[in-house]
Amino acid sequence: MTEPGSAGRREEVLERAHDEYARRQQRLDTDEDLQHSNVRIRERTAGHYGRVLERAGLLPLEARRIVDVGCGDGDFLVRCRRDWGHSGKGLAGIDLMEDRIEALGAALPGLDLRTGSADALPWSDASFDLAHQSMLLSSVLDEVLREAIAAEMRRVVKPGGCVLWYDFIWNPLNRATIGMPKRRILACFPGWSVVHRKRISLAPPLARPLLHVSEKLAGALEACKIFNLWHLALLRKPL
Repeated sequence: MTEPGSAGRREEVLERAHDEYARRQQRLDTDEDLQHSNVRIRERTAGHYGRVLERAGLLPLEARRIVDVGCGDGDFLVRCRRDWGHSGKGLAGIDLMEDRIEALGAALPGLDLRTGSADALPWSDASFDLAHQSMLLSSVLDEVLREAIAAEMRRVVKPGGCVLWYDFIWNPLNRATIGMPKRRILACFPGWSVVHRKRISLAPPLARPLLHVSEKLAGALEACKIFNLWHLALLRKPL
């Protein structure tokens, strides 16, 4: 596919993204409280994922071909097998960070894992029943590159297949991200049907202390939605 802008511009954008991911990982690696809080937040988010997949008739996942675009440490792929009934064959992931892919490959041999940029996915057209992205597109500030990534996700999903989306609506405290409200979701997947869309996940400065005090209280505040900063959406590609 055509690279966004010049090759030099693309490489500059990817290098900045790589450095930002490394900075985030370094902070996580050195902050045990942040690690513990993130585990609890992930568990709550995974519960929402499971309910969306079930309501859409996608569970158990069984042998569906699934790709996680920007797979990070592989948490989504792990849950596909452990929690949502995937057989283990047909799972794929790609990430810009080589060390993440190496670690995930060692932990979960047999997955189709690649190191690379999501604007050039190394799979053929209509390869997957489901593609997932979590906080990837909000981390891409360059509009041309962001559209190229969305175009690649559209390309590799089969007609009738789905994209599972979890991303910031906005994040005023992080200038290294861009908000992805409803209009930007729809712009990324024009003509696709929205099977599900909901605001979930409390802002972390609220979620972390609340989860230490009471899961029930955190759940009650999340149900109000006003302090929720993420969209969880499921979109279906036209036949």
